[in-house]
Amino acid sequence: MSFPLTSHTIVKNEEGWIKPALLSVIDQVDRLLVWDTGSTDKTVELIKSINSEKIEFKQCGPVDRKQLVDLRNEQIRATQTPWFLLLDGDEVWPKKNLVQLIKAMESANQNTLALVNRTRNAVGDIHHYLPESKGHYQIGQWQGHLNIRAIKNISGLKVEGEYPLEAYTVNGEKLQDMPDKLEFVDIWYLHLTHLKRTGWLNGWQVIDRLKKFKLFQRGIEMKPDELPETIE
Repeated sequence: MSFPLTSHTIVKNEEGWIKPALLSVIDQVDRLLVWDTGSTDKTVELIKSINSEKIEFKQCGPVDRKQLVDLRNEQIRATQTPWFLLLDGDEVWPKKNLVQLIKAMESANQNTLALVNRTRNAVGDIHHYLPESKGHYQIGQWQGHLNIRAIKNISGLKVEGEYPLEAYTVNGEKLQDMPDKLEFVDIWYLHLTHLKRTGWLNGWQVIDRLKKFKLFQRGIEMKPDELPETIE
């Protein structure tokens, strides 16, 4: 891709999916800021196993809810590209969808601050996901399984609040509360938040991690050619 882009990742105990997550974006971005906050599983080992000069890895040590937000702001300050991509350790992109998202960044209206996209939330296993009717997020005029993952790097942008209620803001106003500054891109990434991602012994150490393991149901079956390429 000719469009310069940085990805932001902050992780702890994500050995299950961190490698396919990073590999799903590495060919499309110029720089990956990957910061670990005290993993005790194989997360660090797996990150270091990816042989790429694009990855700028840092071990920050354990953090609390506020310190996690501080790290997000540090990543913004360390970003020099006009846009950045948020990538959690349990988010995996199909290549064609990410390419479409990047094209939308490149062609976005000059007043646009962020892009809204869909998520597919895996349930049971990686081959099934929740139907769109189960998604109740409301961002502007759009509703469903939604998230903001592409954000313009402008002056005044910062993260406020404490995890998990933090928000990206411009001059104190949340991006999601500025629908006239948002554009919708009808593509999705695979979100694995409801699947077990690391050992239970390590999982309890992650803020709010165990709450996400309570959803057990069978969803819509993923078509074989839809599964992100980096998931084996």
